[in-house]
Amino acid sequence: MVCTDHQKHKAAAAATTSSCCNGNGHANRQPDDKFDTRLRNFFIRTNVDLFIIGLAVAIYQAPTLLVDAAETGTVHESAAFHGDGDSMEGELLHQDTTAAEHETQETEIRSTYAVLFPWFAQILGVFAYFLLSRYAHALPYTAVMFIIGLIIGFAEHRHDSNNAIHESTATWLQINGELILLIFLPGLLYLESYNIDIHLFIKSFNQILVMAFPMVLAGTTLTACVAYYIFPYGWSFDLCMAFGSILSATDPVAVAVLLNELGAPPRLKMHIGGESLMNDGSAVVFYVIFRDRFFYTLGVPDVGSDIGWAEGFKLFFRLSLGGMCIGLAFGLGTVFLLYKLKRRLSGEDSVVQVVVTISSAYLCFFTSEILSTCSGIIAVVFLGVTVKTLGESMMNDKHLMHHFWEIAEWLLNTLLFTFAGVEYGAIISDNQDTAGVDALFTAKDWGYLFLLFVLLLVIRLVLLVAFYPINSNIGIGSSWREMIFMWYGGLRGAVGIALAIALNAEVWHFTHGMADVNAMHEYRVQSSKLFGFVGGIAMLTLIINAPTCGPLLRKLGLVDSTETQLKVIDNYRQLMVYEVLKEYVAMLSESRFRDLDFSVVREHVSCLQSIDYEALQTAISLHKKETPPSQYEAPYLKNIIPYLYKRSEGGEDEADVEVSNKGDLKEEKPLEALAEEGDVGDEETNEDDGPDEEEQVVETAVVNTNLKSLKNYDRTSLFDLRVEVVDQEAHEERLVFIKLIRNQYHKLIEDGEVDSRGFIPYSLLRSLDFAEDEAHRGLPLNDWDTLKAASDSFAKPIEAKIRSLAHYKRRLLGKNKTHFDRDYFELNLQVRQVLAFIKAHEMAAKVFKKGFLRMKDDRGLQRKGSLTSTEKVILDECSAQIALAMASLEKLNARDVALSKSHYACDILLHKAASYFSQLSSRGLMTQRDASEFVSRIEKELFNVSECQQLTHTDELDASRKKSFFADLTKSDLNLSITASGFITVTSSATTNLGKSAAGKS
Repeated sequence: MVCTDHQKHKAAAAATTSSCCNGNGHANRQPDDKFDTRLRNFFIRTNVDLFIIGLAVAIYQAPTLLVDAAETGTVHESAAFHGDGDSMEGELLHQDTTAAEHETQETEIRSTYAVLFPWFAQILGVFAYFLLSRYAHALPYTAVMFIIGLIIGFAEHRHDSNNAIHESTATWLQINGELILLIFLPGLLYLESYNIDIHLFIKSFNQILVMAFPMVLAGTTLTACVAYYIFPYGWSFDLCMAFGSILSATDPVAVAVLLNELGAPPRLKMHIGGESLMNDGSAVVFYVIFRDRFFYTLGVPDVGSDIGWAEGFKLFFRLSLGGMCIGLAFGLGTVFLLYKLKRRLSGEDSVVQVVVTISSAYLCFFTSEILSTCSGIIAVVFLGVTVKTLGESMMNDKHLMHHFWEIAEWLLNTLLFTFAGVEYGAIISDNQDTAGVDALFTAKDWGYLFLLFVLLLVIRLVLLVAFYPINSNIGIGSSWREMIFMWYGGLRGAVGIALAIALNAEVWHFTHGMADVNAMHEYRVQSSKLFGFVGGIAMLTLIINAPTCGPLLRKLGLVDSTETQLKVIDNYRQLMVYEVLKEYVAMLSESRFRDLDFSVVREHVSCLQSIDYEALQTAISLHKKETPPSQYEAPYLKNIIPYLYKRSEGGEDEADVEVSNKGDLKEEKPLEALAEEGDVGDEETNEDDGPDEEEQVVETAVVNTNLKSLKNYDRTSLFDLRVEVVDQEAHEERLVFIKLIRNQYHKLIEDGEVDSRGFIPYSLLRSLDFAEDEAHRGLPLNDWDTLKAASDSFAKPIEAKIRSLAHYKRRLLGKNKTHFDRDYFELNLQVRQVLAFIKAHEMAAKVFKKGFLRMKDDRGLQRKGSLTSTEKVILDECSAQIALAMASLEKLNARDVALSKSHYACDILLHKAASYFSQLSSRGLMTQRDASEFVSRIEKELFNVSECQQLTHTDELDASRKKSFFADLTKSDLNLSITASGFITVTSSATTNLGKSAAGKS
């Protein structure tokens, strides 16, 4: 590269030199040439610069080269003098130095690979979640990640490879045990302790203490006896007690998710969650005591201690009480920081509050576990409980806090169980590692694993039965059904796996370099076997117990819905129907949805299939009452009335006759005649309604000084045209308007009106990028043209191809019988794109008017309650874009456009229904199980809408049949009033009766 650059530089110089030569080739020297320029050119022509650089490098490296040469000469000379043996020794010395340098380089490379494994595990977790949530919801996520890690570990140790995944997993397998605990436990325990019900936790604290300490100690002892007397591995009793304490820690993660989904009673949740929290703390206390006793038997200096009974009790109280005090202290400090960060309107304060909680969790664990040698788990538990009790009301954004910790828990659980699976796979593989430890799990070992699984169930049942008389009479009590579920739902998971991994890593670390190689191998085999049993028990409980906990809950009757709960759920369903029907009536008030066909909506939206004419009247009445008068628009009902209205058998009208303001009976006329005559009927008027047309304020005009203009800004706008348009203001306001449109697009995506995936959101948002570039150059708003430009991108044909392939796959499976209609698909995209474009611009215009409405006089230049000419220019540009969009629909086939709009309306209504149930679940008014059942049915209906390509639907009425229907009815038949434009409104007498009907229904 140096030579190449120099040659280029030399060629350029030569070209420069030749350009300065005369015709004979001699240089035409100029008297004003500088000396340094001539000298530089000389160096370039003769390559002297390279020679000087090389000489300088040689002089700089000469001392080092001479020393190396002298050492090499001495070695060879010594070899020649002492013979071949000494020569070999010198050669080995050189090889050892080279090997050490090479090992250092490999260590540095391996440390960089450590970043790969955690995020590779997260990607695997994403795929696992997708498959489980769609096809195998009963399987617990953590169990699947453990199995995935097992496969990775088994494959890596059975087949030697030097790929990046192998290097990364190998780096993680060498992590220190204490570091593993510091990485995983604080984050996992904080959220678990924070989510607990404080009221029930305080009431049941003495009950939880009984389950945490005496029961854990008894369970630890019984499990240790199984390992000591039944297992043939020759484990010391201290190692068996450490093994028993590890298996005494329960993990409620999988069960807690199930309890929330099924709506289990709060007392059962407290038994499971509270026991797990305190079990983790007490189990770790016992683990630390017996781990140190086991490490003392290793014979490694300064490792472990011979803890006697008196010292053991002292250590127990120091670990537990010390951890509790440290947790309370950190909790109070965290609450103080949350109190000082009290600017609720500041997004930065909310983010910093989250940083405070996660920093406190990890610092609290480190301080208690490492610096104070107390229980870090108990410290974090009391930290979370203290923050929940005193600091919950001080959090500015509870959703941000909760969502962050949910993400942290997800990441840590995914990484921990995958890592545990990798290590478990390495242990059960049949190859020998570099230390000579045979890590194979034989058939006998698997037999003992299943025996241990059964015996652990027996031990837990015995303990719960033995302590049942105490637990049922203290705290919040307990029932025999809850006791049975607690027995079966005592899963093992995160804490036990982390402790087993830490113990195995520490044993391998402390036994490194032991003089007695056989003892070193024996201890390593014991720790590997121990982790193999802990990982196997965790895997079995997650695979066998967790999926069957749901049926057991139902069998025990702990989640059965009572008759009252069923009535409440049915009432919510009926309210959802009215919410969706009101949304449909509101959509009919928009000009873009005038040609919706109810037959399409009724076929795809199941909740509207059973509505009748009376329900429609109720929805119209409620919609009118809930809409501000200045914003109310009469719904266009001519495409829904024929499907719902039915005359009585006697041929007489069931509804009331319309009454005029004077109390007379109005003359009955056919609705078609009324439409032609433009009869508006008795519509209610509001004295605050603004003028029907835009007003121009001149210098002598009287401007209304109250808030009337603000109230009616969306129906009529008042413009003060005395002030001329200012280009700079128009430029800035146009950019603001583009941002408003962008926000409305995002709102449509959030509300489900625009699908967040695919071509439509990409083209809409991309068009605003182009429009913003033009606005920066001072050009008017022209995002319709930029939308057409964005629509010609690659996204549209790619989405069409993907949809066609998916449709073809379902056709091969027999789920679809029709061919993919690409033309209709592209028309559907275009119609939805235009409708979203119109809606976003209309909403942006409303927000723009409200935001720029002047509320005070501007030094006599601007009237109060009006907009300027500059704002009028922006709004006129918006209206022009809307007109262009509507004109593009008029060029398409009207029947196809109406059909596409009807399917689009179905999507909006179904998203409205799903949002209703999601809100009920988030507010605690409906269990996740009940809400998910409704939402899953709605998702199927949404899929059917996206796949529908039918041109006609069940019981669809054509235009002639609708016209004949209205020709046979009078206005009093329907108790409605129809305008010349086709809008139908509820009359005053109907509204009164509908109010009574709605009250009776509720």
